Amino acid sequence: MSKSLKNSIKWLIICLGAIVIAASFARLIETDFGKVNVSNVSISDPDGVTIVARLYKPVSASIAKKAPAVINTHGYQNDKLVNDSFAIELSRRGYVVLSPDVIGHGDSGSGVSVGGVLGDPKYTGGVQSVYEFAKNLPYVDAANIGAMGHSMGAIITERLGANNPEIKAINIQCGFPGNPTLRNVLLTQARYDEFSFFRDGLFIVDSLPATKNRMDAFGLSAPVAWDTTYGTFADGTARRAALIQMEHHFLPLTNKAVAEGVSWMNQALKGGDLTLAPTSQVFMWKELLGLLTLIAALIMLIPLTNILLAFAFFAPVAQSMPDRYVASSGAWWKFATINTVIAGVTYPIMTQFGALSDKVQGILPWFKLQVANGVFLWFIVNIVIGGISFALWYRKAHKKQGVTMYDMGISFDKEKTVFDWVILGKTLFLGAILFAILYAVTGFSQWALGQEIRFVWPFMRTFSNPGRFGMFLLYTIPACIFFLINGGVFLSGQMRQKECSSPAKTQLVWWLKNLFAFLFGLAVVWMIQYVPWYFFNAGPGFELLGLPQFSAMWPLMLQVYIPEFAVLLFLHTWFYRRTGRVYLGALVVSTMMIWFVAAGSVIGL
Repeated sequence: MSKSLKNSIKWLIICLGAIVIAASFARLIETDFGKVNVSNVSISDPDGVTIVARLYKPVSASIAKKAPAVINTHGYQNDKLVNDSFAIELSRRGYVVLSPDVIGHGDSGSGVSVGGVLGDPKYTGGVQSVYEFAKNLPYVDAANIGAMGHSMGAIITERLGANNPEIKAINIQCGFPGNPTLRNVLLTQARYDEFSFFRDGLFIVDSLPATKNRMDAFGLSAPVAWDTTYGTFADGTARRAALIQMEHHFLPLTNKAVAEGVSWMNQALKGGDLTLAPTSQVFMWKELLGLLTLIAALIMLIPLTNILLAFAFFAPVAQSMPDRYVASSGAWWKFATINTVIAGVTYPIMTQFGALSDKVQGILPWFKLQVANGVFLWFIVNIVIGGISFALWYRKAHKKQGVTMYDMGISFDKEKTVFDWVILGKTLFLGAILFAILYAVTGFSQWALGQEIRFVWPFMRTFSNPGRFGMFLLYTIPACIFFLINGGVFLSGQMRQKECSSPAKTQLVWWLKNLFAFLFGLAVVWMIQYVPWYFFNAGPGFELLGLPQFSAMWPLMLQVYIPEFAVLLFLHTWFYRRTGRVYLGALVVSTMMIWFVAAGSVIGL
């Protein structure tokens, strides 16, 4: 056995060990070291749709000693674990917590009705059934239940309280300010909320008074001050607006937002543990351990690939690196700048057009991942632009410089365009094995350790039904074409960089320069939105520019997409250098990206 193979086996074992150890400790934190039983429960709503919820049951809760309960509802494009900061902190204080996957999200069935969320006062996405389930648990004090929710979950929580006036406490997180009929309302509002309809009543400068909208919602005739409690809990008139120095998406991860929610439930409900300070929190350790599992799983791809390529069957997949053509420095920066500008310009236009407006789903009804449809359309447009520009460049480069498809990492013959279908078949098989092993590791972590491989948002998780797996296969096709053209023949072929003094330095330099060519335009979009807001308190950049249609969802999603693309580009670069061809990298990276989306994000009707 060669030294390099031994090292690959060693690193594979280290990665697997890190996943098991980190997930095990994350489970201990989630269960408060055995003091809380955590499991998933399935609930049927009146229409027969299955809703899956995460149930946090303190071992102290029993028929003889019933506990207060809280319904904890996530936001749009999220799932039941995104708000587990509240679930962990409440359950370790003696509360039974039910965190549901809203219909169309996570493990729940069917699809979400966007019209219902935005316009139907009775629509709760199945959360009403979760509340009914909670009331009937023998260890729950049915007269002592609260509800909280973030973003879309805030809208649902407000409706839940309006439709069930016996709910004793409401925590609206980044939502509408509620109404005077609700009992004991806490509004935790992000200072930098991307959604203008949730900012109604938010004063951008602390000294400005609240609007009449918020005054009416709180049932007050005087301006509402931040972080001030009005009314009394006994008669349900308690009201508080807490300002959180954070943007919309990350509010559930802040100490203050969680402390405010815990403190509010402590004051409104009876039976919680008041000896543990609301600011004493452990949830972030669980998130960081989840991040460690995610990093270890991604790193694992490298030694795993090396081990598989050591088998005689897969060895031909690792071809020699093309070395005849290298883009000049001037040409590289020109191509990179053009590409990153195109990516930045097309992203806000295509994403907002393709997703929530249902344009893609209206034409292609099988594509039901609503937010992913925005990225799908962005992929398609950039495939067309990238394909045409590459074809025009290649025709000229072939004639003047003798560049061939071999130099682009496509052909298996140096002069002619030749496809070795045996090697391509083995490449496809190798990619499928890599995915299957990662999926098996994820499944083991969920089944044996009770933990998904994730950091806050859904990343590596098992598919809850065949429909989600089918959409994974469907969306992987355009994603693979995108990474073959825009991430393959463009970055690795047309923009082929020169080798550095060592393989490690070459990998680092190529990756960093690829980040500029691929992501700098998207980073500029993010900066246009957030720099005026964060640093000058002037408001969202696209709204200041008179382009509110490009605000809200899509700059927000870049906070997930940019780091995700950065990691995937590292792998894409490594796979090209390891195999000398663009195929395996495009296949693995596209399946990873679509897996992250299809396994847990929102499905439309």
